[in-house]
Amino acid sequence: MRGPAHRLLAFLPPQGALLEGGGRASGSAGSVVDYGGINASGRQCNAGEAPLALLPKARTVDLLFDVADVFTALLDAPPMSEALLRRALPGLIEERLLTDPAECHLVHRIAGVDGNLTRVAVGAIDRATLTEALDAAAQAELRPRRAYSALYSIPAPSGGALSVRASRGRGTVRTAEHSGFAFELGRSMPAALFLVVQQLGIKRIRAYGRDGAKLVPLAAKLRVEVVNPKRDFDAAAIASAVNLLQGRFAPAGQFGIARVAPLARDGQLKPLRVWAALGLAIYVLGLNAYRFKLEAQAHALRAAMQVAFRSAFPSEALVEPVAQAQRHLRDLRARAGQLSADDFSVLNAQLAQLLASAPVGVLAGVEYRNSALTLKFRPGAMGSAAHQGALQARASQQGLDVRFDGNGSAHIEPTSP
Repeated sequence: MRGPAHRLLAFLPPQGALLEGGGRASGSAGSVVDYGGINASGRQCNAGEAPLALLPKARTVDLLFDVADVFTALLDAPPMSEALLRRALPGLIEERLLTDPAECHLVHRIAGVDGNLTRVAVGAIDRATLTEALDAAAQAELRPRRAYSALYSIPAPSGGALSVRASRGRGTVRTAEHSGFAFELGRSMPAALFLVVQQLGIKRIRAYGRDGAKLVPLAAKLRVEVVNPKRDFDAAAIASAVNLLQGRFAPAGQFGIARVAPLARDGQLKPLRVWAALGLAIYVLGLNAYRFKLEAQAHALRAAMQVAFRSAFPSEALVEPVAQAQRHLRDLRARAGQLSADDFSVLNAQLAQLLASAPVGVLAGVEYRNSALTLKFRPGAMGSAAHQGALQARASQQGLDVRFDGNGSAHIEPTSP
């Protein structure tokens, strides 16, 4: 039973034992608890006892309350919505509780449907007890995702076999899927255990827990076979547990998950998944249709440009219609005596206006290439960001674009339309 635990079960002491010892009702970070780990394969991998603050590390932690501290039952309710069921819970379990439902935190889980009735597994715990337990877990830097009765740590009766968990002088019996009781383990025969064995016709008892071996001597008096599986709990049995961390006690950040997970288990999300898949398919088809439309428009535009170029310049091979058309346009303007904005004479005249207020000798050289001027300044003349920004602002007013290189030189060309 070694290996890292993916899930850790922490068995909290019963409330009555803590009160008798003068401690807080639900203990503290220093309270010693039984624990058991479940590995990635879903099997028990370790077990022992330790203070809450010193429990082994695990990805998730479950808090298990003593059976006497949590009321659990399986009830039949008329068909109703989840909201109505939550409001009806106090009335459904009021006669079965020994305390006022207003002082309890009530939870439920839909267990199935039987004809016109809904099978509802319910749980109730004193609100102060649950709050103090979660506070103790927070002090121990634990963030439990689930909390439930310890009866869910052992299997429900089946095939004439009853499961009992014995540890630290206390026994836990699971008499049905959502019911059970606890008893003190001593030298004498527990009357409640003897009675349930007779009522259910039990032939064999599976004794879990560290004190499971102490139940073996009771086999003769109970007239049953006692089998010790040498395990602290049954990892598969907790699947049917009614989680107490619902509503206001739901783990932080799990609001949506706490409600989606039960729906996914019950298959109620299947229609939603179908519609989501259909919507995604329509969205992808729409994107592809839009892409094809844009490609068709781009192809038509390129074809129109090529037709226009061949019509204007039939004797020239088509390579890059835009650049070739711009070059021919400059040549035509030059023949007609019209100057282009990127001609040297035009740019040089604008440069003279641009540097009219600059100090004499600031310019070291000018180069004209590819319809743009490259200015080289004297060292330190235009090194500051303020001078460069002022030059760019004046150039913008004249319809020029100025870009500075890392070496301090500047490129000037007409602003793109």
